[in-house]
Amino acid sequence: MDFEPSAEPSSTPPLQAPPSEGILSKIFQNEEGLRAGWRLLIYAAFAAALELGGGFILQQFVRPSRGVFSPGYLFTQEAFSFIVIYAAALIMAQIERRRAGVYGLPLRGAFGKLFWQGYLIGLIEVSALVGLIAAFGGYSFGGLAEHGGELLRWGTLWAGFFLFVGLFEEFLFRGYIQFTLAEMGFWTAAILFSAIFWRLHMDHRKDGVAFWLAATWLILIFAWFRLSGRREKTKGIGFWPAALLLSLLFGRVHLENPGERWVGAAGVVMIGLVFAFALRRTGNLWLVVGWHASFDFGETFLYSVPNSGIIFEGHLSNASLHGAKWLTGGTVGPEGSVFSFLTMGILALAIHFLFPAKKKEPAAIQENQAN
Repeated sequence: MDFEPSAEPSSTPPLQAPPSEGILSKIFQNEEGLRAGWRLLIYAAFAAALELGGGFILQQFVRPSRGVFSPGYLFTQEAFSFIVIYAAALIMAQIERRRAGVYGLPLRGAFGKLFWQGYLIGLIEVSALVGLIAAFGGYSFGGLAEHGGELLRWGTLWAGFFLFVGLFEEFLFRGYIQFTLAEMGFWTAAILFSAIFWRLHMDHRKDGVAFWLAATWLILIFAWFRLSGRREKTKGIGFWPAALLLSLLFGRVHLENPGERWVGAAGVVMIGLVFAFALRRTGNLWLVVGWHASFDFGETFLYSVPNSGIIFEGHLSNASLHGAKWLTGGTVGPEGSVFSFLTMGILALAIHFLFPAKKKEPAAIQENQAN
């Protein structure tokens, strides 16, 4: 189905209340119920509470060793992060009287055909990318770094870890927040994202905050004219403006990684848009969860190269990247290579043909399919 959270996401309006003419009612509600901005704030509050409470309990059982790389602790933290944001969405589904599947991870499709198709796509992408770099003399596989049981242990660990990375990052940037942001008004979204980018700038003052703010406002101005040109009444900025904003944020957050650079961040923004396109065409996140997980697994373990500027322990070989940064991606890794834009473009075309757009269906049918 053609999935667009902003277009009739549910047959039952969220937090519906009797209409009122009071000033408080206008601030907190619109004709559909509680405004999207307040719903997003409630979601953030639930996530923060779950993280605080769950984190306190988790620390009683799992503690990191100072100065020692702990893959088990890293795995636990990533799994916990996903559980927090997904549990908060489950609570919101009850409050909004929706099925949780409309937020992108329907249980019916869990680790099914779409997931494994995505996993295969991710392996093909990272293999093609590293292969192109190697063809131009920028990658050497080297000798095996692990053997026997250690090889199996590290491979299993990184496969599981990056599965949770895929679940966490995709649901964070293209799950509940994408769904709700699409229904948010122009000024609320503008103020929110301007504040977020400025706050990130305070911790990383070399990020060129003017670029991020300008991009944010250009996206929202585009949404403004797009919506004002429509005759029918709309509920918010829409799917693609929301996806563009979140893809920008996705790229900006990756700049915090050690070794990450502008080209790598641009690649992250682009893959965020490709993932949003896949979400639009497939109707859920299972394809991109598998895709994200296998690409990261391929970089870190199979081809043993930096992943978003991070070099992890426990990989298949003593591989090395050598040559110009435009070719290898430098400290960022292959995703910072110019070839990454080529592979992403090809895969976007593949998604277009493999998952053709379908006509919109009634809201009730959409919701049943999402679950």
